[in-house]
Amino acid sequence: MTEGGFMDLMKYDAKKDALEISKDLINGDSEILKAIAGNIKEFAGNWDAVWDNIMLRGKIKQAVVDAAKKTENKELLEAPFTIKANDTFHVISDNVKEEVGALDPKVIMLRWNQWLKREIRKKELK
Repeated sequence: MTEGGFMDLMKYDAKKDALEISKDLINGDSEILKAIAGNIKEFAGNWDAVWDNIMLRGKIKQAVVDAAKKTENKELLEAPFTIKANDTFHVISDNVKEEVGALDPKVIMLRWNQWLKREIRKKELK
């Protein structure tokens, strides 16, 4: 802690019953995240792209939770579906990068949401 090797990226706020994002995370001051991002061409030296991707992944996780609540299908929260959703996220991201030349969070989210809706329909038909 004294050397700044560890920092809180999020803290739990009991009054709000929610995780609060730290300024260190927002500002990209995490050496670990920078090191990870440095290994990915699109993210190297571009904290905004890293942050956009973090937010995109959060939106995708929230979409699954919302879908599970709406459909009352807890299977959507279990490991097999989570793995499938993550794999699909990566495939869609790769396809968008190839087609558009960059990771476009809006396009990725749109396509991923379309996939999620199709998956839910499939589960409802079973």
